[in-house]
Amino acid sequence: MKDPSVLHIAMLMVICLLAAVIGLYAIGRFKTLFRGYVRNEWLRQNLVTWVIVFCFFIALGPINVEFFQLLNKGILYLALAEFSAETVNVLFVFNIVRSVVNYRGLKRLPFGKQRIIILLTLIAATVIFNLPLNYIAHDFSTRGFKYSALWSVYMASVTGLVYIMMSYLDAERNRKFQEKELELAKMNELKTKAELDALHSKVNPHFLYNALNSIADLSVTDGRKARQMTIALADLFRYSINYSDNNYATVKDEVEMTNAYLQIEKIRFEDKLNYTVEMEEEVYHYLVPRFILQPLVENAVKHGLKATGQVTQISLSVKKDGAGLVMQVADTGPPFPAGLNPGYGVKSVYDKLDLLFPDNYEIYFSNHPVKQVSVHIHKLLKNEPVV
Repeated sequence: MKDPSVLHIAMLMVICLLAAVIGLYAIGRFKTLFRGYVRNEWLRQNLVTWVIVFCFFIALGPINVEFFQLLNKGILYLALAEFSAETVNVLFVFNIVRSVVNYRGLKRLPFGKQRIIILLTLIAATVIFNLPLNYIAHDFSTRGFKYSALWSVYMASVTGLVYIMMSYLDAERNRKFQEKELELAKMNELKTKAELDALHSKVNPHFLYNALNSIADLSVTDGRKARQMTIALADLFRYSINYSDNNYATVKDEVEMTNAYLQIEKIRFEDKLNYTVEMEEEVYHYLVPRFILQPLVENAVKHGLKATGQVTQISLSVKKDGAGLVMQVADTGPPFPAGLNPGYGVKSVYDKLDLLFPDNYEIYFSNHPVKQVSVHIHKLLKNEPVV
């Protein structure tokens, strides 16, 4: 290592190797390199291309003897002229090929045809630009002209094949990523549907048992009320069966179903239960999760009338609230406790809203000025084909 020539060669090899590594890194990060510093995509891609050209120009130094001979002789301007010519050549070819790649008509063609056209464009642009440049720089003979033409075709073909291989691998990676994303989306959709189906299917068995017992008793004592309760119960279960397999219902349908539930409870408890239902006509066709109001009303009946045995008044209202929707269930039963722990019914309301209106709803429990639960949905959905 004491021999200066050996040290010189070793340093040159290290520089060439380092330049090659940087050049490969720039190729791998071609779409993202300098993104935080240069906003213009065309300018950024040309800058990255220049970096790649510079790195491989240095890395191929042992092959490009003429360039380093000019440097050793101190003829810096000729060395820079040669490097500049190579850079202009590559940038010219790059921008021609880039224009072809970004052409909309090309993107409609199959992958194979796209790459063949790009390869032919790359070869033609390289030959068209490189031959006159080399002729001016070297003034070569006919034999040298042919050699230069073959060399240009060879280098363009190698570059094009590398590009095709990299674009194919990139396309395959994107395809597999999209397949996984689609599979994950389908799994999440199935999971959400299963969770919603489970929430919809759980009708309070005690309610069904009590309703059927009431119908049995009324069929003996009051056939008209028994018929009313049977029709209301049939409407309620027809709604719960969900033939259309939708997770949403219109506000009108949801309120009518809740009204059917209240009719059943009114027949059971007679004068001990009174209720009112108010719904603005302009909200009829907005969508809400199925079975979002009935659990709240059932909760009012359970903790109001059933718990105290006293006359209970329940008020249900649905109206527009600015750009959203507000649904309120008020009752005259005991106030909500300070540390409210929602039961299954109220928790199912939270679960449905989490799944169908994530981050777009709020629920408030208040005792003053009246005891009521308010559900605010901030995202309005119109009645359209739904999930």
